[in-house]
Amino acid sequence: MTRSLTRATILFFDGKVNDRVRFGRPAGERIIDRRARIMLFAPGSLFGYVQWRANRYGTEHWRFWVLRAGAPGERLETVPGIAPGAHILLSLAGQARVQRGLTLVDAIETGGVDPADAPESYWRVVQNRLVAGLPCRTYTPAEHAARAPHAEIQP
Repeated sequence: MTRSLTRATILFFDGKVNDRVRFGRPAGERIIDRRARIMLFAPGSLFGYVQWRANRYGTEHWRFWVLRAGAPGERLETVPGIAPGAHILLSLAGQARVQRGLTLVDAIETGGVDPADAPESYWRVVQNRLVAGLPCRTYTPAEHAARAPHAEIQP
């Protein structure tokens, strides 16, 4: 069963390495030791993954991805720390872009929506707008409610 799951490696070494899953619903977790663990995601699930690296001069690498876990047999894109790979919906590098992306995630959560529930198309538009330096709109609870399937149609 774990062969069909996407694995996100989470490492933490104080002041040097800080990987984390920013949002998403893991299907499981394996703790390796106090500095390393692996989070498992079911095919089709969305999650945000952050990687930060520093050297003695400061930050040298800061990345943020919104990913969709793949299913067995799918062609997947390579992302460091993600095995076997994933579908990249958003990929940001550098302090300014990553901070804008994480601020947007915070705003979505503040509005009461789990960012993992935002549609793939939203994340792809955010990718293009952030890379172009354009403002992005926050995915709102009203948009989310409009997308949700309705159990009953009111006359």
